[in-house]
Amino acid sequence: MELRDLQRMTVVKLREEALKQGGIIGVHGLGKEQLIAALAPIFGIDLEAALRAAREKVAASKGTLKQEIRALKKERDGAVAEHDAVASSKARRGIKKRKRQLRHLARQTKAVV
Repeated sequence: MELRDLQRMTVVKLREEALKQGGIIGVHGLGKEQLIAALAPIFGIDLEAALRAAREKVAASKGTLKQEIRALKKERDGAVAEHDAVASSKARRGIKKRKRQLRHLARQTKAVV
């Protein structure tokens, strides 16, 4: 089992898995993050390494996305100044898409923690 599998499981399923494995005390009082932290060593998952890898991935992606957003904002401003509705609309959609990607990356990073 991998970290991704544990994160996709519901709290009920995680509790059942923890009860099957044994050795975990107070299973019914633990939250999802605590259950994942308790089950990860049992399945040989290194949470520190997974968190580090996720942060590195986000940092690289985040920087490039922000650069693309800045470039698209310049394109949008130029198109608005020239009264080019098609180009400004295209640039706005590109900005919106990249901002959504940034938010998605942030959610993924929180899920790993």
